[in-house]
Amino acid sequence: MMRIGIVGGGAAAVGLLDTLAGTDSARGRITVFDGSSAVWRGRPYQSDLKAVRVNAPPALMSVRVGDPAHYVRWLQARNDAASYFDEGLGQPLVPRGVYGEYLEQTALAAIRWLRRAGWQVSVVNARVTGFADGGGTVLHTEDGSAHPLDRVVLCVGSGRPRDHYGLTNAPGYVNEPYPLEHTLAAVRADAHAAVIGSGLTAVDIAAALTANGHTGPISLLSRSGVLPYVQQRPLPLAPRHLTPANALRAAEQGTVTFAELVELMRAELAGLGQDFDSFASEIRETGTEEPVARLHRQLAEVDSPHQGRRLLTMAIRTIGPILWPVLAENDRTMLRTEHFRTVGSLSSPMVPYNARIMLRLLDSGQLRLRSGLTKIEARPGGGFTVFDDAEWTADAVFNAVNPPAYTTPQESEPLVSALLAAGVAELAPTGGLRAESGTRRLLTAGAPSPTWHVLGNLAADSLFIATNPPGLAAEAATLADHLTC
Repeated sequence: MMRIGIVGGGAAAVGLLDTLAGTDSARGRITVFDGSSAVWRGRPYQSDLKAVRVNAPPALMSVRVGDPAHYVRWLQARNDAASYFDEGLGQPLVPRGVYGEYLEQTALAAIRWLRRAGWQVSVVNARVTGFADGGGTVLHTEDGSAHPLDRVVLCVGSGRPRDHYGLTNAPGYVNEPYPLEHTLAAVRADAHAAVIGSGLTAVDIAAALTANGHTGPISLLSRSGVLPYVQQRPLPLAPRHLTPANALRAAEQGTVTFAELVELMRAELAGLGQDFDSFASEIRETGTEEPVARLHRQLAEVDSPHQGRRLLTMAIRTIGPILWPVLAENDRTMLRTEHFRTVGSLSSPMVPYNARIMLRLLDSGQLRLRSGLTKIEARPGGGFTVFDDAEWTADAVFNAVNPPAYTTPQESEPLVSALLAAGVAELAPTGGLRAESGTRRLLTAGAPSPTWHVLGNLAADSLFIATNPPGLAAEAATLADHLTC
């Protein structure tokens, strides 16, 4: 009987369980280990304020491989979906906590299906702290239990935000903003709230403060001052060049260059009779265009018929994970170092609902975008001094800088450290654990582990942006074949 362990109970684990429930493989035992109070939801999708919305249309959030309408159908069955309608997208965008319900219900349905099919499935609500080899692997948990297994999958998600300015324990500093329902409760309505970062988490914080009736100034602080792109209303996309099948063929042939990918996009737009150069100029100017003017323009272009940005966002999500491991190393370095904010802004654009909130706040002067951040210091009498182009004070500081890709979550550090010390896992120079393509088996000195696999952002060859649910589901489907063979 195959004994499979899944360490972590977030979206990656949900996708893997759902895929295993659809296989006709021999039956065995599955044990899921997660010590959090939000099993199946992970960090992003805990119960929270209704103002904290999912930042993607439903068609891009299915966790079932090969079924992009799975989440859409689940959402349509809810009586409250219409109350979260986003006029800009023409679709409902529910609170993140509601999407967490979808993940939870999908996981529980998969477990019921697996049990009916003869699998033994259990969930251990405890952290894995170590392991021992010998006739497979034995996982040790913080409650003192031991669990013998044949295969283990690390589905631990990403780490928690880093305190870049040494503000931990300073009154008024919030390093982990979620759930905002709790962290915003202590902020006075008239306080000056400074938010480190200007991405989607910063947008969430600004929108949630507004929903709570905040009247004080809000400042988004970053080095670049770049806001996320605004999502456009979905159109039917039928790419001929930027397809997963083409990406898989290219990956099988070896190294792919960024210039080759640009030519695929050029060919895609040429086939639609649409201009490539104006689209490319907009992408190149992401960091130089005045942010408020850019936000006005992009909101006005929500219904634009040009498919460039829609196709690019789709490509980053669907074929990015396939091609990233075989992309030329100098191109990977270029994208990570020179265009990190642009790629992140394109892959995770803000929904029009939140973009309109941001624009109202900016136009009224309540919200400020400040670039050139260099330092933040806690003041002895309370509050903070912020250093950018000037020196000024804030009452509260929220960290909205998400952890870098490949960061080990704090809860999983004892296990990952033990794997590294035992030579079962190996760090890549850019971070994360080395893994074999397809099987996702951990690699050490080029040799794949017979027992250990990794799924999601902890893998060194995963894309450097947050893995999206369909991407995780696709990886899980490939991995499931190897787990059950």
